[in-house]
Amino acid sequence: MLQLVLRGFENKEIAARLGIVEQSVKAHVSALLQKFGVPNRAALAETATRHDLTGAPGIDREWISQLFRQAEPQICVLRGPDLRYEAANEAFHRATGNRPVIGRTMRETFPELEGQGIFEQVERVYETGEPEIMHERTSRWDRGNGVESRAVDLVIQPLRDQDGSVNGVVSFAVDVTDSVALRKRRQPTRRHPSRRRNRT
Repeated sequence: MLQLVLRGFENKEIAARLGIVEQSVKAHVSALLQKFGVPNRAALAETATRHDLTGAPGIDREWISQLFRQAEPQICVLRGPDLRYEAANEAFHRATGNRPVIGRTMRETFPELEGQGIFEQVERVYETGEPEIMHERTSRWDRGNGVESRAVDLVIQPLRDQDGSVNGVVSFAVDVTDSVALRKRRQPTRRHPSRRRNRT
């Protein structure tokens, strides 16, 4: 019920979707308003959204833009079995050359990733519901100046419906190319021990 209210459905539409009478919907919505201590559906939607994200209704909503849009990690949400982009933050757009992604599939958006195993990893998370975590995974993609090799720390997490079935994935990536290169430069180079010459 709450999810349908959050999606903006009116009482009549909710009743039709759930196969109940409209009066029952009104009673449920009233109970939700009382439970969350809010005066109307708009306030209910805002409070419930906060609760979904934080587990508590009292946190200021302003932090959401910092969490997603202004976050340093590259974050994107893909939905459905064809893995279509539903959302992406600014860091993701910058890291991908600001190419259009919303509404497009991962495969059509990033043809240069073909053969690198990335599509298969994301598809596996969707199919199995098991998250994947990769450290310093090297991939090649176009960030706006041609295809280049980058190292990323990557978390791919399944997203689920109310009934627990997977309906998408969310990806968090941090570009660690510079720190990997710096670490490699700082590592001492191994010298081969000089061979001793036999003295006769």
